[in-house]
Amino acid sequence: MVEGATVIKLRAITIDELVACYAISNQADGKSPSTVRWYTEILSSFSAYAKNELHMNGTSAFTVEVVRGYILYLRQKPCFEGHPYTPQQDKPVSARTVQCHVRALKAFSSWLHAEGYTTENRLKNLKLPKAPVGLVQPLTSEEIEKISSVTNKETPTGFRNYSIFVTALDSGLRASEIAGISLSQVNLKAGCIKVVGKGAKERMVPFGKFVGMTLWHYVEDVRPQAASSDIDELFLSRDGRPITTNIIKLVFSRLAKRSGVERLHAHLCRHTFAVNYLLNGGDIFSLREILGHTTLEMVNHYLHFTASQITEQHHKFSPMDKLKGKLN
Repeated sequence: MVEGATVIKLRAITIDELVACYAISNQADGKSPSTVRWYTEILSSFSAYAKNELHMNGTSAFTVEVVRGYILYLRQKPCFEGHPYTPQQDKPVSARTVQCHVRALKAFSSWLHAEGYTTENRLKNLKLPKAPVGLVQPLTSEEIEKISSVTNKETPTGFRNYSIFVTALDSGLRASEIAGISLSQVNLKAGCIKVVGKGAKERMVPFGKFVGMTLWHYVEDVRPQAASSDIDELFLSRDGRPITTNIIKLVFSRLAKRSGVERLHAHLCRHTFAVNYLLNGGDIFSLREILGHTTLEMVNHYLHFTASQITEQHHKFSPMDKLKGKLN
């Protein structure tokens, strides 16, 4: 049981207090800051729904009936409503997002039961809502050129943002992983970065010669002096302090607006890398290691897209179609 939980249980505990205890528990279990933040954001959204829509503020809100109502609420909610960096869209949140919310609530329900806050796991039998597995649409060469052209490489901030963009495209790193890169983890000669990913797992992520030259120029000529001797992060702000994951997301949001490639976001670069890696001859096993996945399940999504790309290419260059065209 989380330290202090017994004291809290002597009175009616609020959802927000439960969420705070859950965050402490996740931190103690060694979950990454981004994972802890992900759970907290989703559970805080549910807390706001329960309080504002149902006037419920305790464990009584964690029932199958309430969560099903929350699912219907999410399906009508505008995409990116209240998001600090991405403008609200006319379409509702995706089925995938709804599924993620329910997945987090089910995990939280299990924790509530394990910690003794509820007498049973109330959401144990709640099924995850279905979410269609859509083909990942990577950035096209034309879109990449548009985005590259709007970065002012003559300024330190502009070149830093360009370096972040091409690094993401060539390595498949998550925004949080890029923010956490240290100078000591970058081997420009070998062309690789030691990354600490989800679950504090280390892995070596390679990058190509072009990105190597770009990073070398950034480190040698552009990167500002660190604000203090204990700062070792690769990408810094103008005042010499490490940039955060949210700053990287903001950078991509601004690039999307300036370039007109409105669908751009940091994670799309990860998808683009994965698809192009496979199209260029890479295998799913090495891709899994580079991306930091523990199973092949996620990597298989990219295989579906490459299969559709191959089909499209065949339709363009079909030998028999070419032959029949000449005969006709």
